[in-house]
Amino acid sequence: MSNVVLESPLAALTGLGQRVLSVDGARVTLGELAFTEMLNIRGNPAHAGFVEAVHSATGLSLPQVANTASVGATGQLLWLGPDEWVLKFPPSAAPYHHPGAAEAMEATLRGALAGQHVSLVPVGHGFTTLTVQGEGAADLLARGCPLDLHPRAFGAGAVAQSHVAKAGATLLCLSAGTHYELTVRRSFADYLYRWLCEAGAA
Repeated sequence: MSNVVLESPLAALTGLGQRVLSVDGARVTLGELAFTEMLNIRGNPAHAGFVEAVHSATGLSLPQVANTASVGATGQLLWLGPDEWVLKFPPSAAPYHHPGAAEAMEATLRGALAGQHVSLVPVGHGFTTLTVQGEGAADLLARGCPLDLHPRAFGAGAVAQSHVAKAGATLLCLSAGTHYELTVRRSFADYLYRWLCEAGAA
């Protein structure tokens, strides 16, 4: 029997909990949603059967407007391109120890999409998600991100694939100006977390 223990890429940095930063006097809390399962979905949004099947299986409307997301209690569905989305699930309490939400959802979607030209690929193992929350969240990210994060330009439900301090990231705004999630490749997580801590201390 294997005694392998899975750890997030930030286990050594986040073991004591969330990090509280101050950006020009405004509080920011930095954390991680470790082991968030993700399923990359590709299909034709012009096909009514595809749109209906995704909604039926996930309970989330398929975003068809560029750079938007559907967010609900069961997860998040983010637009990545005209025929590409990523479905994110809440972090698992026992990741990969048993068939998880991504595996179950993949099976459900494959059944619902039988006969259609689609692609479903679990990708969560290659990424992690950082959370940036607080009054100074947008200002902290703006120190390394070229996007206009003002609420008038990047409000709740907005999604963008960009970079923060040269690290590629998918940004999701959950609350305008104050709550963001950054999904990054595991290999960039340590660097980006440390950069955000340093930027918050500047």
